[in-house]
Amino acid sequence: MALTFAKPDRRLDITVDRTGRHVTVAAAGRIDLATETPWHDQVMHACTATDDTTRVTVDLTEVTFLSWASTAVLLRAHRACQRRGRALRVLACGPVLTGLHLTRLHEDITVTPTLRPVQSTRPRACSGWLIA
Repeated sequence: MALTFAKPDRRLDITVDRTGRHVTVAAAGRIDLATETPWHDQVMHACTATDDTTRVTVDLTEVTFLSWASTAVLLRAHRACQRRGRALRVLACGPVLTGLHLTRLHEDITVTPTLRPVQSTRPRACSGWLIA
């Protein structure tokens, strides 16, 4: 008897919104090795752009999974913002917030807990665990 596991949804939606001198990069879905590159590019562009941006917000409230390796992007973004005199804030809730606290990343960057639960228009086919 062979075991069959549901394939995780690899979709990641990224939106960038600029309001005045504030840029918000919001993600919805899974951020892992397969989906990290476009998210990394958008976050780092917001943090390093040569414009008058003073604050960058990374909204992870609709992220269903954030890999441990992907948390390094947030630390790099924080350092890039510091070098340019910008403030970085990360919005998170649920398991993503828990992961940021377990990695102690909240001690280095501003992580703002939100009460808004993770809401996805896509049905969840499996848990947050990836079995390979």
